[in-house]
Amino acid sequence: MDVDLRLVRYFLVMAEELHFTAAARRLYVSQPALSNQIRRLESQLGTQLFERSPRGVTLTAAGDAFLPHAQGALAAIRSGVAEAMAAAGRDQVLRIDVLQTDLATPRAVLARLREQLPSLRLEVSSRGSRDQEQRLLSGDLDLGLCGSTAHLPDGLMQRLIRREALGVALPKGHPLAAADAVAVRELADELHYLPRDDFAPEWNDFILGCCRTAGFTPRRHPASTDGTSSALELVRAGECVAIGLLSTPYPDGVVVRPLAAGVPPYSWSLRWRESTHAPTAALAALRNFEGS
Repeated sequence: MDVDLRLVRYFLVMAEELHFTAAARRLYVSQPALSNQIRRLESQLGTQLFERSPRGVTLTAAGDAFLPHAQGALAAIRSGVAEAMAAAGRDQVLRIDVLQTDLATPRAVLARLREQLPSLRLEVSSRGSRDQEQRLLSGDLDLGLCGSTAHLPDGLMQRLIRREALGVALPKGHPLAAADAVAVRELADELHYLPRDDFAPEWNDFILGCCRTAGFTPRRHPASTDGTSSALELVRAGECVAIGLLSTPYPDGVVVRPLAAGVPPYSWSLRWRESTHAPTAALAALRNFEGS
């Protein structure tokens, strides 16, 4: 039986989202078109892959059984295309998500790859670590850069590449702005900015852990964004403070002070899918990155 690979990709995105509207948005197709294509695949396979009900969409037993094979097939095709391009002497493509391109470590990672692998064409995205996991597992992404986590999904590999010191961003007129260093416990009464939990959960867990170690749970500012620039505008306006990396570019009107001794550094890691052809050239180029 021949199965259209495009339909397999539709199935994989639908299996990740379990929501026709969200999946159709990711695939740049209409919801009715996606529904028709899923039904076409189910017709080809002779079985129902998704259970549709007023409570939502779930995979059937057949869908669960088909899922790992579909992931492997699509990843194998992509790996084969990459190797064929390399054998033909054509530039290879590395699809990499770096969480945020305006931070120092992501910028340095991209610069290292461009310097050491000039024939490598980078397709860079910044869609968050949760999205990274889904795309790595589905074969839609080759390499991810985000914070280290102790709870890595099955099928993914992780390698620590850098540790960074932390500071706190304060409005220029804040009483702590004149301090040489700030203890986390001194921030107990402040309103704190944190990104969306589904964008960088490992970062939020790290910051919450630092605060709880200091004896408090931070009060969160109600606004939440994906990038640092808009967050620092809230700090500059005096609405909140934000614990962040000392290497982050800070705008005028925002003062950053290092956190006092005892706060662990933040760890950055590379992630890739274990069961597919690893991006070996990129991983080799990023060895010994800690001191760069």
